[in-house]
Amino acid sequence: MLGLLGVGAVGLTATTPAVAAGTSNSIFNCYTQWWNTAWAQKCSSPGAKYAGTYTSGVACSSQADKSMSIGRAQYSTATYSGTDCTFGASNGWITYS
Repeated sequence: MLGLLGVGAVGLTATTPAVAAGTSNSIFNCYTQWWNTAWAQKCSSPGAKYAGTYTSGVACSSQADKSMSIGRAQYSTATYSGTDCTFGASNGWITYS
């Protein structure tokens, strides 16, 4: 009986949805992705369409929002991690200049 209860608990844990996560709009193949307190700027294949400055950011719960500007070469697919939020990241965004 106890063994069956343990299996049920594992099953419930496995189906719990992930905490706050998302992906911003995409600009020239690049976007901001966030999950829990972490976030990053990424570019999907074939990489950044244009060389230039891509600025990403997220809203942080109970603290100032975070952002970063990354100078990218054309076709860059590197991932750049932002400074974590203390409590939770949400509403990611990206711009190009």
